[in-house]
Amino acid sequence: MRTARGGLLVSLGIFVFAAVACSFSASTANISDLKLGKDQTASSPTSTFAPEDTVYAVATVSNVPGAVKVKGLLAFEDVEGQTAGPIPGLEKTLDLPGSGTATYTFSPPAAGFPKGKYKVEVFLLDDSGQQKDQKSASFTVN
Repeated sequence: MRTARGGLLVSLGIFVFAAVACSFSASTANISDLKLGKDQTASSPTSTFAPEDTVYAVATVSNVPGAVKVKGLLAFEDVEGQTAGPIPGLEKTLDLPGSGTATYTFSPPAAGFPKGKYKVEVFLLDDSGQQKDQKSASFTVN
């Protein structure tokens, strides 16, 4: 009887430990950094662009125990003649096998980006599509 009870307690302890460990890993997954730049690595982060500049957004995803989706989009914040919100066609979802970097490229239209204030938003989604984290960065086109 004593051995059965001890085995049950050990099994229960292992189960609780596993549940807590899984919960801890999932809850710490995050977008640890979001940089904007004029090259694919955003090696010189900036928040000011010319109308003809390509905008690169580099999101660093950390503490991810498995595959995730990272959705990035470009939105108008304060651009004359434009309604604030996501710009149609400038949204992309990338699949990452775990922690890593998601890079988004926003190329200007033929006439260049209209002058004003923009925002890049990045969302970390689990395999069911549920949002786990979000980060945004604003920039100005002069």
